[in-house]
Amino acid sequence: MVVCTSTAGVTIMCIIAWISSSQSNAIGQRESSHHLGICGNMSYIRTGNSCCNGNLTMGLSHLVADCCESVAYNRLNEICCEGSVFIPSSAQVQCCGKALFLPTTHLCCDNKLILQEENHVCCGAEPYDNRTHHCCVTPELLVKPLNEKCTTDQTDSDNKTTTTCTPPKVTEFMCGSEPYDPKEEICCSGNLYGLSALIKCCGEHAYTPFEDNVLCCNGTLHRDVPKKSECVGGIVYAPSNSTCHLSTRPRLGEHCCGRQPYKPDMHICCNGHRHDRTDGTFCCGSEVYDHKNTRCCSGHRYNLTGKSECCGNLLLEYNSNKTCCSSSTHAILYDTKTNHSCCGHYYYNTSLWSCCAEHLHPTPSHNSSHAKNRLQPLMDLIPGICNKTVLFGRVESMALDTSHRHIVLKVVVVSKDPWLHVSLNHCRSPALEIGMTYLWEKIKTEYKPLSISVDPVSDINMFYTVCYHHKCQKGG
Repeated sequence: MVVCTSTAGVTIMCIIAWISSSQSNAIGQRESSHHLGICGNMSYIRTGNSCCNGNLTMGLSHLVADCCESVAYNRLNEICCEGSVFIPSSAQVQCCGKALFLPTTHLCCDNKLILQEENHVCCGAEPYDNRTHHCCVTPELLVKPLNEKCTTDQTDSDNKTTTTCTPPKVTEFMCGSEPYDPKEEICCSGNLYGLSALIKCCGEHAYTPFEDNVLCCNGTLHRDVPKKSECVGGIVYAPSNSTCHLSTRPRLGEHCCGRQPYKPDMHICCNGHRHDRTDGTFCCGSEVYDHKNTRCCSGHRYNLTGKSECCGNLLLEYNSNKTCCSSSTHAILYDTKTNHSCCGHYYYNTSLWSCCAEHLHPTPSHNSSHAKNRLQPLMDLIPGICNKTVLFGRVESMALDTSHRHIVLKVVVVSKDPWLHVSLNHCRSPALEIGMTYLWEKIKTEYKPLSISVDPVSDINMFYTVCYHHKCQKGG
């Protein structure tokens, strides 16, 4: 039996069916044009494959892949050295020519490996102690004592200062006042950086998970933070520090669906397209469908052949050898591998990385536990969610102790005692944002988030409306 109510602590059974991302007119996998790409003379689905120099790599999404010449590889678990792909023994491993090395034990000077000594860095092919010497950039690289100056100017044969000019790039994309190519660079608040599948912006700075002791917290990049530090609600928590560092007006009784009037008890409105309720009760893109035999994944319809769930706009069968990793921005299918787990939409090797609240650390932890659940778009949860006790809750505040994230949650659309205090296992729970509203499920006395963030007005209104019709169909 489905019950729709707005009292805190009472079962709330509703769902949204009118939110979607694209139109789908046929059963089965549908890919809109922005999901398709051309690789050589073949078209391919970008969300599940990659293209490098005209060569297609199947089963690895371009969202998490980099190119190693003509081969796509997963930058998280593999490394490319001079056109060859290797599997590193540690997330900190780097290339020195075609050799792999750890910067904690060796230096790579001009593609030559040298044992690391304290305070030693490279000057071309020569290592030097930066406490006693410095590197001079003259017509050739020279190591000189600190008390000897380098030449101040490099001159040509006419004793004129040489200036090198780089012609500006011709592009329609601007980063601040500079043009740039988004296929090659990433723009972080006006600053340009070289593009990689794993590079992320944190305010005006760029960083990758490979940088140890680095943490992005609400747009501020913190360096030299203690290991296992976490960002919760804009505050950096360290393990040893618990302190806070229509155009047409409808007639009476009618609503608008695009430019058409409709009655909710007779019609269903899907992305501005009106349909009779006899044709179906849920929306998938701009179309309507019967959820008993069909599944809708982000606007794409599939025939149901067994137990399955949505992974973005793809359908994941439970008995398939695939794993879905998702975050608030992406959902990606991977081939299932041993000793691998999800961290947001990344699929990482547990011998190279550890994951906490969707944040990767290049320090594997053999005793770490993995995420219990992943957040999904609200409409992808139907119709199963209609039989669960759920509520909408807005995250008002968060705090972190040794292992748990404590949340002050404001239950939306209630008038009596709207506050809940929720405790989640920090590392095993998805990342949440203060001020955002999520769909939560109540299981006995505990709560867990189910959906990615929702619109607190339109989504909730449609949620209640669709749930009411679902209740009537079941005779509840």
